[in-house]
Amino acid sequence: MSLQQLLLRRRRSAFTLIELLVVIAIIAILIALLLPAVQQARESARRTQCRNHLKQFGLAMHNYHDTHKRFPPAATLGGVGSNQDQAGGWPWSMMVLPYVDQGPLYNQIGVGSTLKVPNNSSNMSNVNDYTTANSGTIEKLLTTTIPMFLCPSAAGDVVNKHEKKLGTLMYAMNNQIATVPNPPKATPMGDITDGTSNTILMGEKVLMDAPFVSVGAVWGVSRICGARLHIIAAQNNMNVPFDGTNNATTNCYSENSSPVNQVTRAVATSPHAGGVHFLMCDGTVRFVSENIQADPVTPSNGSGNYLYQNLYNLSDRNTIGDF
Repeated sequence: MSLQQLLLRRRRSAFTLIELLVVIAIIAILIALLLPAVQQARESARRTQCRNHLKQFGLAMHNYHDTHKRFPPAATLGGVGSNQDQAGGWPWSMMVLPYVDQGPLYNQIGVGSTLKVPNNSSNMSNVNDYTTANSGTIEKLLTTTIPMFLCPSAAGDVVNKHEKKLGTLMYAMNNQIATVPNPPKATPMGDITDGTSNTILMGEKVLMDAPFVSVGAVWGVSRICGARLHIIAAQNNMNVPFDGTNNATTNCYSENSSPVNQVTRAVATSPHAGGVHFLMCDGTVRFVSENIQADPVTPSNGSGNYLYQNLYNLSDRNTIGDF
């Protein structure tokens, strides 16, 4: 073989620039095709995890009911008892801590040992920001991240900027079960005469700024910034954006009083496209479409015979269709 033939063979064994660009283009196309599938698989896993969180809440709620013969009220003053949902009260999310493997945190905080949740200004450098609390104080414990209380698909922080940067809660109770204290009571299963499979117990209420604003809730204190955030209500349909602002000085939400009349803070919201996960009173978890029949009046008083509103009511005797 001549020297010229050897040189030609060596030249042909290397990639040309065009061949290299073609290979790079093929790899880029494959990545573009595979990336959405990978992202979709990850979101599916996060969605399943979010659903499982509600299943765990269902077990916790039923275990609480087995012990106390009623579901936890919205909040209490001074521990387990009738509903006394006042500013600074012990919220339902505190009362279920022992039933979600958070017994040590429940004991460290001393849930119900005082009339209201401790709020000692000497333990914080900024009373409007619980993340500034001194280590080892109850105030600092109230910023604890509880993974089960968070939806992994939501982009919200582990502390809630809308309620003085307390630990975030992204699931909330039906306001017809966690009622306002008039009269002061907690709801037993026997009050749910429409059927436990037809009545919402809890639902997603995430903290996020996109694709729309939702203020979420906190698990450590009731009504620290005014009205209740740890409940969901049917005055609006699900996934309606919060109509209001955030005060960066007080770290509290401010809801517009007109035209929404202070109800968007209690909307069931989800980062999962197309609807919201709800925990029914029988312990099942349903993903309900946001296109469900709902009262077209916004805000609604919840008294009309509409499927979405009926799912919140305990004993309206309206027929529940498929959902």
